[in-house]
Amino acid sequence: MKTNRIFRLLQVLAILYAFPIMLPAQPAQKDMSVEFSFKKPNEYVCEIRNMTKHQMGILFSKEECENDSDLHFDIANSADTVQNVFYSFMKEADQIRLLRLDPGQAYTVSYKEGSDWEFIKASIYIGYGLMIPDTEPKS
Repeated sequence: MKTNRIFRLLQVLAILYAFPIMLPAQPAQKDMSVEFSFKKPNEYVCEIRNMTKHQMGILFSKEECENDSDLHFDIANSADTVQNVFYSFMKEADQIRLLRLDPGQAYTVSYKEGSDWEFIKASIYIGYGLMIPDTEPKS
């Protein structure tokens, strides 16, 4: 009968719709937390924290074209807005580019722009790797 076919089709569609909900969900593990804040008018603070149980390596960019971990800002003063300005995560120019963070350890960097500039928008890119041993000790 035509009614039975429609009813069966609706049952199959309902099962297919509900099937992904029935799969056990695994909580996503966060590798890092990034807390970013502006201190009006012209300072930012960025904190990167290792949330894993392994050591983490983060490679910083020294120059804009390197495409490793870096910040880009739109900044403005009363006369002009400049978009996509590069800022390094490195605190000093001679700092080693590879930062190693132990589990739970945080790295904080801040920068204060000239008095007449204001940060408007930030884009943050972090390239990292986890240093996971071949064999993990059993707990």
